[in-house]
Amino acid sequence: MESLSTTPYHAPSVPPPSNTTPPARIPSSVYRVQHAKMQTLYAFAAGFRSKNRSTILNERTLLGTFSVAHLTRQTNISSPFISVYDSLPHAEAVAEMWSGKCGEQCFVVTIDTNYLARGPVFRAADLLGERESEMSEEERWLHKGEYLFLYRIPAEAIRVQTPVGRAPVAGWRAPGGSDKLDKYAGMCR
Repeated sequence: MESLSTTPYHAPSVPPPSNTTPPARIPSSVYRVQHAKMQTLYAFAAGFRSKNRSTILNERTLLGTFSVAHLTRQTNISSPFISVYDSLPHAEAVAEMWSGKCGEQCFVVTIDTNYLARGPVFRAADLLGERESEMSEEERWLHKGEYLFLYRIPAEAIRVQTPVGRAPVAGWRAPGGSDKLDKYAGMCR
């Protein structure tokens, strides 16, 4: 009969947690920035529904594919995610930015997370990982404090809907005037 080794077992060393260590739980309130042309469907009485409610993310590769597509605004891929922010001032600043870029009014919707069903919630910082260092300052700012929920947020969780920004008044434009297009233009469609 073989004897057990008396050599002590040492677990591999684990690096100390980074300064982006996830919180123990999601905040009690989160904030959704919404405008009429987004893929996520919204009605105050019905809540939020992602455009894609049929994809089951049961593998890491699927989670990676869909989350990166969502976070980099690849609008040709229907997303099963709904983005929210953990800070009201940040959500309002993002809504102001979208309102200016899209030329329409946005809403910041306050969501009480105590009314959400149990299920996976993802932090954008965790899903982006090392890709975040390759992003511009504006893109990193856009994903600051962002969480992704799957499929739906029920109406019971919605507390307040606040309009932010407003559509610019259509004015006269010289023939041949340029419409400045940028990387966010597709998001407004």
